[in-house]
Amino acid sequence: MQLVGEWSEYDETICSVDPSGRGTDETAAAFLSQRNGLIYLHEMSAYRDGYSDTTLLDILAKCRTYGVTSLVIETNFGDGIVGELFKKHLINTKQHINIEEVRANVRKEDRIIDSLEPVLNQHRLIVDRGVIDWDYASNKDSPAEERLLYMLFYQMSRMCREKRAVKHDDRLDCLAQGVKYFTDALSISAQDQIRLRKSEEWDNMLAEFIDNPQASANHLVMGMNLEQRQEARGLDDYNDHYNWR
Repeated sequence: MQLVGEWSEYDETICSVDPSGRGTDETAAAFLSQRNGLIYLHEMSAYRDGYSDTTLLDILAKCRTYGVTSLVIETNFGDGIVGELFKKHLINTKQHINIEEVRANVRKEDRIIDSLEPVLNQHRLIVDRGVIDWDYASNKDSPAEERLLYMLFYQMSRMCREKRAVKHDDRLDCLAQGVKYFTDALSISAQDQIRLRKSEEWDNMLAEFIDNPQASANHLVMGMNLEQRQEARGLDDYNDHYNWR
């Protein structure tokens, strides 16, 4: 039984991809969701084989896991070819994911800081503990001084507005790109959304008490949320009548 708080769906989940060629740079992918103006980083992946089929298919497999609806891809490298390769694999894997191509025209250091600093200052980025563990354990076979350069949180702590402040910034750039995508959503007040949600819950509860007091009492005892009560009553999301299908 649910006693404290509630679980609700994310408003949107995306995968931010920063492609690179084969070499010392990494192709990075960040899986992020947004809810009530807060951004959640579920997982990050990094690959050293550029944009090979293995890499793209692995990213798409994780997209399926997290229910990604949009792929946000930087087009500066390859002039959009990575997006076309993703489209091919999307057809083969029968996934319906929108592809959003973005092009960077601001100096990298300024772009990353302008995207991440306001979010971090307001504590609006929630990072899964697994991301930290993965980041620390990545590149195990590399020398210690080289391993640090590839770590997301090392890059984040060393980033400043000086040119080439961080030698490898692929993971951080990928995260900043995903956060930038959600910039409009950050204008939403989390507290306002919580109050709105509680108001909707209360109005629905009152209506249910009037229509069917016994069912309403049962739903309260079972700790049902708004969507669960509507489903139990046979109501769909748009029409206030019984759905017999």
